[in-house]
Amino acid sequence: MKQDIWFVIVTYKPDTAVLGRLGKSLAGTSIITIDNSKKNLGFGGGANGGIRKALDSGAQWVVILNQDIDLTKKDVEKFYRKLQSLPPCIAGPFVGRLDELRWTTILPSEKVDYISGSCIAIHRQVFETIGFFYEPYFMYYEDVDFCVPVKNAGFPLIHMSIAGISHNETTSLGRGSFLHQYYLARNHLLFMERNAPVSVKMHEIVRLPKTIWEHVKKKEWGALTGIRDYFLRRFGQYISL
Repeated sequence: MKQDIWFVIVTYKPDTAVLGRLGKSLAGTSIITIDNSKKNLGFGGGANGGIRKALDSGAQWVVILNQDIDLTKKDVEKFYRKLQSLPPCIAGPFVGRLDELRWTTILPSEKVDYISGSCIAIHRQVFETIGFFYEPYFMYYEDVDFCVPVKNAGFPLIHMSIAGISHNETTSLGRGSFLHQYYLARNHLLFMERNAPVSVKMHEIVRLPKTIWEHVKKKEWGALTGIRDYFLRRFGQYISL
């Protein structure tokens, strides 16, 4: 396989058996593994470190993978062949869209507003034009935040369907946990601030009391803390005060 396509795997306290299977499927390819277990740089920070190493090594395409992606060697070969036929763009098997009213993320979707960061291939020209992932998110919304300006710059977002690839989504935070709520709530507001049209921003400001009340009724203290920290401009990794 050509060495102009590099895979970057961002891990955090991974299941060694799952990661081992992924490594076997990628055997013979160029791989950079970024382990966030000791010093957690977040998804964006970890991915950016791997991306820079890949680009310095001559990569034309960088493929970022979550540690819980499941694929076979045949899937990898299909991925290679499809990727090499594409123009400079962002491509991947899992695509989502933005809710038109609030700009929350909806995955999966037939409409392509962003490519999920769980398996995302990005051409070198995209990085040279747009830059890298925005690290203050730390976790969640980095992929969609990256895709919006890429699409606005004229690069296509391509749904590259490969039947064998699946995402056995897990979260070290625990779905619905304090931190899971925290990052989603805080980062949604940050994402809108950076990318949404004025009409969406105004709608969310007017809706904010209702949003807060909804979280209070559900006792979603993580989400409420995330909203608080957004207004206090506390970004990056959550630090308990």
